[in-house]
Amino acid sequence: MAVQRTRGVLLKGVEGLPVQVPLEILYCQARLGPVATLAWINLLALAQAGRPMHIDVLTETMGIPKWEVSKALALLADEGWINDEGLEIQLSVPDIPEAAAAMEAPAAVEPEAFEWLVSYWSARVSPASTEEMRKLLYWMEIKGLSHEVIAVAIEEMLISAAQPSFPYLEGILRNWHAANIRTYNDLLENSHLTKVLGPIAGRRELTPAEKKWKEVFPDEFE
Repeated sequence: MAVQRTRGVLLKGVEGLPVQVPLEILYCQARLGPVATLAWINLLALAQAGRPMHIDVLTETMGIPKWEVSKALALLADEGWINDEGLEIQLSVPDIPEAAAAMEAPAAVEPEAFEWLVSYWSARVSPASTEEMRKLLYWMEIKGLSHEVIAVAIEEMLISAAQPSFPYLEGILRNWHAANIRTYNDLLENSHLTKVLGPIAGRRELTPAEKKWKEVFPDEFE
């Protein structure tokens, strides 16, 4: 056991990228967060140098608590950036639509709209954490969803999820993004995608759920 801890975990680098940091990790860092992004770059540097990874050394090098580094490694595995093979970790660059979409030019985001959305999440769910704010901005800036669409998704989550959470919200947003939903009008034209707006699509009367949303966005609601 002591020998394994001394040797650490062997790392296999990304083929064809002996020195460079791939742009994909930079474009996806808004989704991954700074800790996971920095952890992956550190792993890549170790692999390029032919050195094994010791999590205690990695923790000390990054200046981040060990539990945060462990959480970041789990996230990287879930997102396909590393493949843990026991005593060896294979680094990879995910070849998935999410990574490709992240390389799109960022959309202009109105500061007021973003602040509005953060306030909406905080009022309807819980005070927004730094990570949650970063991900809300990601969906607006990189994915191009309007703050109205994300607000409706929050309401959709609240009536559908037994335990509302940000991962649940992102599941809704991914489905809508794949269906080319970007604006509130897009949702109205595809009312089958949402329980919140479906019953009122094409009608002027407001449902109780819509009235709650209107209280937060009185000038944007149509």
